[in-house]
Amino acid sequence: MAEYFNMVLNEDELRWFFENIIVKPLPHESYMVLLACRGKALSDEEREYTKVGSRGEMMREEFIHCKGGLKQEWNFDIYKQAFYAYNCDKRSLLTSVGVPYPENAMVVYSVINPTNEIDCIEDTFERYNTERKNLTASILKGSTIGVQEHLVKMPAVFEHMKSCHASHTSRRIWLDFDMDIKSDCRTLAVFEESYVALHRAGEKLFGLGNFAIIKTCGGFHTLVRKECLSFYPNIFLNAVYEEADNLNFPSYIAEFVANDSSHKSKSGNNIIKRSALIPTPGCRQFDSFPEIMNKEDFE
Repeated sequence: MAEYFNMVLNEDELRWFFENIIVKPLPHESYMVLLACRGKALSDEEREYTKVGSRGEMMREEFIHCKGGLKQEWNFDIYKQAFYAYNCDKRSLLTSVGVPYPENAMVVYSVINPTNEIDCIEDTFERYNTERKNLTASILKGSTIGVQEHLVKMPAVFEHMKSCHASHTSRRIWLDFDMDIKSDCRTLAVFEESYVALHRAGEKLFGLGNFAIIKTCGGFHTLVRKECLSFYPNIFLNAVYEEADNLNFPSYIAEFVANDSSHKSKSGNNIIKRSALIPTPGCRQFDSFPEIMNKEDFE
């Protein structure tokens, strides 16, 4: 009897995320969601059995855009289809050694800002033309090995288009602040202190309804409306520490970063990354699901 993955654990949470965070994509835009298996959630024995590396594997992308051609239809039913596509037969997703990926190590990620599909297409064809020129050069040189190498690379170029979606942002609607709590500090008290500090700083700097705090297995993602961020992101990072009642609070944090491609410098531990990829509220993150903590701010 077939067994199926279950990746949508709370549809109401996913619906709230869609209605309050996700904006309707323009005709040239899409949203990317991604199914991944994280090796860090597995024991050494499980990693040995499945051959999933300690960093994990990205497995299957789904792209969400408006339906209906010129009508540009957009609703929750269209959006959620991508996530339910992951509720597939476990035999359809196998590791390199032919065993199903362990469900307790799987995560459904979302890129929170829409992707520019035109940029993805141009990027892909630029890479394709480079490989085509290399193939032609190998043919003219009479290099059999070169010809074989580029004949293998050329079809794989179009797989590159999938990876483009995480980096070719169309509109930066949200900036993501990712707070990772040290594994040995993930107690109820530390999570409560973190939420209070994040909320106080967010209310002071951005105003209620302009930021969403998402609790995950390892900490929090705080999404801030880009239009409300008129200053360098580190100001928010530092404000969170200042708002904490516990003076030892910073020692509980493994990493606290702002994810946005327009800010690339470093300052201490506040490393600023590129893409805003978050575990999706309501969808599987190991054996639970991320949850938006301050829904009442949006009422």
